[in-house]
Amino acid sequence: MPYRITKEHVWAGVIPDHPDALASKLRALAEGGVNLELIIGRREWTGQGLLFISPLRTLAEIEVAEQAGLAKEDSVLAIRVEGPNVPGLAAKISTALSQAGLNLRAYSAAALGDVCVTSIAVENDQDADRAKAVLEQALAN
Repeated sequence: MPYRITKEHVWAGVIPDHPDALASKLRALAEGGVNLELIIGRREWTGQGLLFISPLRTLAEIEVAEQAGLAKEDSVLAIRVEGPNVPGLAAKISTALSQAGLNLRAYSAAALGDVCVTSIAVENDQDADRAKAVLEQALAN
Protein backbone atom coordinates (compact mmCIF):
# COMPACT_ATOMS: atom_id res chain seq x y z
CA MET A 1 0.00 0.00 0.00
CA PRO A 2 1.62 3.29 -1.07
CA TYR A 3 1.27 6.46 0.96
CA ARG A 4 -1.46 8.88 -0.06
CA ILE A 5 -0.39 12.47 0.60
CA THR A 6 -2.91 15.28 0.22
CA LYS A 7 -3.10 18.98 1.00
CA GLU A 8 -6.24 19.91 2.92
CA HIS A 9 -7.70 23.25 3.91
CA VAL A 10 -8.62 23.53 7.57
CA TRP A 11 -11.81 25.10 8.86
CA ALA A 12 -11.96 26.51 12.38
CA GLY A 13 -14.22 28.18 14.88
CA VAL A 14 -14.41 29.27 18.47
CA ILE A 15 -16.51 27.14 20.81
CA PRO A 16 -17.59 27.95 24.35
CA ASP A 17 -15.92 26.05 27.17
CA HIS A 18 -18.85 23.93 28.38
CA PRO A 19 -19.82 20.24 28.12
CA ASP A 20 -22.15 20.37 25.09
CA ALA A 21 -20.27 22.92 22.96
CA LEU A 22 -18.20 20.47 20.95
CA ALA A 23 -21.03 17.95 20.64
CA SER A 24 -23.40 20.68 19.44
CA LYS A 25 -21.05 21.75 16.61
CA LEU A 26 -20.39 18.15 15.58
CA ARG A 27 -24.14 17.34 15.60
CA ALA A 28 -24.80 20.30 13.31
CA LEU A 29 -22.12 19.09 10.90
CA ALA A 30 -23.37 15.48 11.00
CA GLU A 31 -26.99 16.52 10.48
CA GLY A 32 -25.82 18.50 7.44
CA GLY A 33 -24.18 15.39 5.98
CA VAL A 34 -20.57 16.44 6.51
CA ASN A 35 -18.15 13.49 6.75
CA LEU A 36 -14.96 14.62 8.47
CA GLU A 37 -11.53 13.01 8.46
CA LEU A 38 -9.90 15.40 10.95
CA ILE A 39 -11.42 16.84 14.12
CA ILE A 40 -9.37 18.65 16.74
CA GLY A 41 -11.14 20.34 19.61
CA ARG A 42 -9.18 22.03 22.38
CA ARG A 43 -9.51 24.58 25.12
CA GLU A 44 -7.51 27.72 24.37
CA TRP A 45 -8.27 30.17 27.12
CA THR A 46 -10.77 30.50 29.94
CA GLY A 47 -14.26 30.41 28.51
CA GLN A 48 -13.14 29.63 24.97
CA GLY A 49 -12.14 26.63 22.91
CA LEU A 50 -11.20 25.99 19.30
CA LEU A 51 -12.49 23.46 16.81
CA PHE A 52 -10.53 22.51 13.68
CA ILE A 53 -12.04 20.29 10.98
CA SER A 54 -11.08 18.98 7.57
CA PRO A 55 -11.86 18.33 4.75
CA LEU A 56 -14.87 20.10 3.32
CA ARG A 57 -15.21 19.04 -0.30
CA THR A 58 -18.51 20.47 -1.56
CA LEU A 59 -20.31 23.80 -1.49
CA ALA A 60 -23.07 22.15 0.56
CA GLU A 61 -20.53 21.04 3.21
CA ILE A 62 -19.03 24.53 3.29
CA GLU A 63 -22.46 26.05 3.81
CA VAL A 64 -23.20 23.66 6.70
CA ALA A 65 -19.86 24.51 8.31
CA GLU A 66 -20.45 28.23 7.94
CA GLN A 67 -23.92 27.89 9.48
CA ALA A 68 -22.25 26.08 12.41
CA GLY A 69 -19.97 29.08 12.91
CA LEU A 70 -16.84 27.71 11.25
CA ALA A 71 -14.70 29.48 8.66
CA LYS A 72 -11.85 28.52 6.34
CA GLU A 73 -8.60 29.15 8.18
CA ASP A 74 -6.29 30.52 5.49
CA SER A 75 -3.32 30.64 7.85
CA VAL A 76 -3.42 26.88 8.51
CA LEU A 77 -3.11 24.16 5.89
CA ALA A 78 -2.76 20.50 6.65
CA ILE A 79 -0.87 17.76 4.92
CA ARG A 80 -2.58 14.41 5.38
CA VAL A 81 -0.46 11.27 5.06
CA GLU A 82 -2.31 7.96 4.95
CA GLY A 83 -0.64 4.62 4.51
CA PRO A 84 1.11 1.69 6.14
CA ASN A 85 1.84 1.95 9.85
CA VAL A 86 5.50 1.09 10.22
CA PRO A 87 7.90 1.64 13.13
CA GLY A 88 9.71 4.96 12.86
CA LEU A 89 7.24 6.56 10.45
CA ALA A 90 6.75 9.69 12.58
CA ALA A 91 10.52 10.14 12.89
CA LYS A 92 10.95 9.70 9.13
CA ILE A 93 8.22 12.25 8.35
CA SER A 94 9.36 14.86 10.89
CA THR A 95 13.03 14.46 9.94
CA ALA A 96 12.33 14.90 6.22
CA LEU A 97 10.32 18.05 6.90
CA SER A 98 12.89 19.52 9.29
CA GLN A 99 15.74 18.84 6.85
CA ALA A 100 13.74 20.77 4.25
CA GLY A 101 13.63 23.72 6.66
CA LEU A 102 9.89 23.49 7.32
CA ASN A 103 8.62 24.63 10.72
CA LEU A 104 5.46 22.77 11.74
CA ARG A 105 2.49 24.33 13.53
CA ALA A 106 1.03 21.02 14.66
CA TYR A 107 1.51 17.28 14.20
CA SER A 108 -0.88 14.49 15.03
CA ALA A 109 -0.91 10.85 14.08
CA ALA A 110 -3.01 7.81 14.87
CA ALA A 111 -2.81 4.21 13.79
CA LEU A 112 -5.56 1.67 13.51
CA GLY A 113 -4.09 -1.73 12.84
CA ASP A 114 -1.81 -1.55 9.84
CA VAL A 115 -2.91 1.92 8.69
CA CYS A 116 -1.57 5.23 9.97
CA VAL A 117 -3.05 8.66 9.34
CA THR A 118 -0.89 11.70 10.04
CA SER A 119 -2.01 15.34 9.90
CA ILE A 120 0.60 18.05 9.79
CA ALA A 121 -0.28 21.75 9.99
CA VAL A 122 2.00 24.23 8.25
CA GLU A 123 2.04 28.02 8.01
CA ASN A 124 0.92 28.74 4.46
CA ASP A 125 0.13 27.40 1.01
CA GLN A 126 3.76 27.50 -0.15
CA ASP A 127 4.89 25.47 2.88
CA ALA A 128 2.08 22.99 2.25
CA ASP A 129 3.21 22.49 -1.34
CA ARG A 130 6.84 22.05 -0.23
CA ALA A 131 5.86 19.64 2.56
CA LYS A 132 3.78 17.56 0.17
CA ALA A 133 6.65 17.33 -2.33
CA VAL A 134 9.19 16.49 0.38
CA LEU A 135 6.99 13.73 1.79
CA GLU A 136 6.19 12.28 -1.62
CA GLN A 137 9.91 11.84 -2.17
CA ALA A 138 10.73 10.68 1.38
CA LEU A 139 7.95 8.09 1.48
CA ALA A 140 8.40 6.78 -2.06
CA ASN A 141 11.01 4.25 -0.89
